[in-house]
Amino acid sequence: MREIKKVAVLGASGNMGSLSGGLFAQANIHCVYFARSLEKAQAGIEAAIGQARSDVLKQYLTARSYEDLEKELPDCDWIFEGLAEDMAIKKEFFDRVEKVRKAGCIVSTVSSGLSIHKMAEGRSEDFQKHFMGTHFYNPPGKLPANELIFHTKVESATRAFVADFCEKVLRRVNIITHDVPAFAGNRIGFQFLNEAAIYAEKYGVTKIDYLLGPYTGRALAPLATIDLVGLDVHKAIVDNVYANVKDERIETYKMPAYMQKMIDAGMLGRKARGKGGFFNRDENKNKLVLDTKTMQFLPEEKIKIDWVEKMKTNIHDGRYAAAIDVLKNATGEEAEIVRHFILGYVSYSFHRIGEVTPVEDGIHGIDRVMSFGFSWLPASGWVDLFGGPQATVALIEKAGLPVPDSLKKLPEGKLCRIRDITKFLNGR
Repeated sequence: MREIKKVAVLGASGNMGSLSGGLFAQANIHCVYFARSLEKAQAGIEAAIGQARSDVLKQYLTARSYEDLEKELPDCDWIFEGLAEDMAIKKEFFDRVEKVRKAGCIVSTVSSGLSIHKMAEGRSEDFQKHFMGTHFYNPPGKLPANELIFHTKVESATRAFVADFCEKVLRRVNIITHDVPAFAGNRIGFQFLNEAAIYAEKYGVTKIDYLLGPYTGRALAPLATIDLVGLDVHKAIVDNVYANVKDERIETYKMPAYMQKMIDAGMLGRKARGKGGFFNRDENKNKLVLDTKTMQFLPEEKIKIDWVEKMKTNIHDGRYAAAIDVLKNATGEEAEIVRHFILGYVSYSFHRIGEVTPVEDGIHGIDRVMSFGFSWLPASGWVDLFGGPQATVALIEKAGLPVPDSLKKLPEGKLCRIRDITKFLNGR
């Protein structure tokens, strides 16, 4: 029987490394946190303790610098890599890992979309047979999704063990994902986010985040989400997809030029203190919004559109069918924008079945990652709200968007399987 008694976390000073490693510690597994210095590794430990809100974790966490890597790795059962999203950096560390890891030691990467196959190129047979992506979502203490991307040489017993361990010990919601750029969640989510950024150049940051805010089925409006993720991370994801993928909406992945200007100016979002991103704060903590044409911050404009406010009220009161009727019947350019984005998200999700997740999973793997990784209403939830597959197909056609065959072929009836959603949508 395989046991996980000791885990090494590479990149433990970063948010993903420290918080993901904390999940192992919460399961009473000894974790060694590696960073450039002991101080940075210790800071990672403090972040993990903060996520768990328990000092008990201290007994399971040890800080080390990378100088101690070769000393600690030989008796580790799992090496969890959470380094920067840079292929060269990852390969540099995997060179060191391969020289000292014991046979059978699991090696996984928390990469959000780099090729698993390319990371393991030239490695030993045993390394490749135990190498995989375990893409936890940030912050893992709140978002339990875990995209599992196995190297093709990983044997079925190892796949089963890792999936079972992640689900039962680390309490992750597993989504089996193909080794494609951005995997599943980011492939779909960042299409929506980047297109919102494209629209913001014409319609303004405030209006786009107002029109596509939480009432449209997401925890946070899209441009605010990019600020949270970081514009540099956003660029890495969309550039990777744009360079390596060809699909029916790939042009919506081309990052707008003004965002590159933001990045060049250090306006990376929330982590760029003082410089901001799409949003910032003045000296009195008042909210400021970027003007994409002048690249200056202006006081936030207050926007209210009657049909949007009516839809929000209906949702708040649990009258989902009434809210959908408002959305279907609203007139004007703003309504067309909202329908374009919601129906575009449904269309894009269904088009990715078999490409980003196994075809036999249908829409349900994609649904899980969007629900448990992004906190977005999944595509199937929208189909149920719109009245079923054929009603949704008609709306997609009317919006002038590509209609996926996978949706056309579905029988009528309720589609969403995520209980936390269906308990609200039954009867709409």
